[in-house]
Parts: sequence; C-alpha cells; structure tokens
Amino acid sequence: MIKIDECVAKPTEFNVIKITSELDDEVQKAFKNADKLDKKLDRPRNAWKAIFQYHGLIWTDIWGFEFIANYGKENQGRRQEISLNDRIIEDRNGEQFLIPNDLFERYFI
Repeated sequence: MIKIDECVAKPTEFNVIKITSELDDEVQKAFKNADKLDKKLDRPRNAWKAIFQYHGLIWTDIWGFEFIANYGKENQGRRQEISLNDRIIEDRNGEQFLIPNDLFERYFI
C-alpha cells in the first residue's frame, strides 16, 4: 500500500540572479575584455576573476552564454546552457542552482 505524507515548506531566504539581455551583454563584454588581457599571460587569470564576479556565468565565442554552478568549489558543476529569464539561486551556504524560468515562476512567484 502507498503511504502519502504531507510536506510543508518552511520559509527560506535565498539570492536570485535573473538572466536578462542586459546581463548577457555585460558578461559578454567582461569576458571579451578578460580574453584580451589574458593573451599576455600564461593563465586565464582575468577570465577566472570574471567567472567569480558574475557568479559562475561565462561567455565564449564558441558556446555563447553558459553557467557553471559552484565555480571553484569542490562540488563544481558542469557547464549548463542558460536562457533569458532563467534564474540562478544561491542558498545561505553559497551553493548555486540553475532554475528554468517556468519552474521558478511555478514554485516561487
């Protein structure tokens, strides 16, 4: 027999970054500038700084706009494609999750 329990979500606070075209343009500009500066170096230090500055968002000429959850941490995620209006959620512990727009609106708005 199936047992069905009830769950009640406790109120919680988290940070949300909404992916917009303005953010896309800003990240693209920052990474193109970082690439120019990194050509003179032996490592992509400026690109690494930009990834941290933009909370795991990256821009490349080949793949475009992407997201790496928990960049630089032990539980770093793989690159994920992102779309306009998707959200990056950062919990109290600093862990990041990419939530598609439709799921975010369904569960959080």
